[in-house]
Amino acid sequence: MTFYIILLFLCTYLICSINPAIIICKQKTGEDIRKLGSGNAGTANAMRVLGRVLGTVVIILDIAKVLGSYFVAIKLTKAFGYTVEMTTFKNTFILSAIIGHCYPLYYGFKGGKGVVVGMTLMALIEPKIVMICIISGLIVMALTRTVAIGTISGTLLFFVISLFNGCDYIVGVTIAVIIVMFKHRWNIQRILTGQEHKF
Repeated sequence: MTFYIILLFLCTYLICSINPAIIICKQKTGEDIRKLGSGNAGTANAMRVLGRVLGTVVIILDIAKVLGSYFVAIKLTKAFGYTVEMTTFKNTFILSAIIGHCYPLYYGFKGGKGVVVGMTLMALIEPKIVMICIISGLIVMALTRTVAIGTISGTLLFFVISLFNGCDYIVGVTIAVIIVMFKHRWNIQRILTGQEHKF
């Protein structure tokens, strides 16, 4: 079991460490996206720096890498004679994917904030809850005209629902939410001081 967990973590982590925003920005502008715009290697900054078309491509590729890693994880799990319904699988997959995106090996451990990757992860495990959180986040975003507030509220809502539902992967969700909140710490500070960017 220990070898399986390590292998599952490494495979998912290495796949999710691939960052489309960094790759596409480098190819298009010759610059590191982490030095442009908000300095984040994620979808929101990709939209600002690269435009809507390439920003959308980044979103699609971020989703694709999670789906790809999930496919590999399923194959690996079945090869070891386990199932994807195991708590161990869910917690390990969630954590390795989020850590890979937010702290990628290939880019000096400086990646995105984990929102799109996190939503994709949860959609694979709890699609109904994710839809509720996405709709709620979009409503908050529209009312406040602030992307970060919508993102943070949707993420926290998922955590609360998961906690009260007593889901078996709450450890993975809790740590993942902590990572996402930490990556949004400057957004939170700007929100509290009324300085966060509005659209």
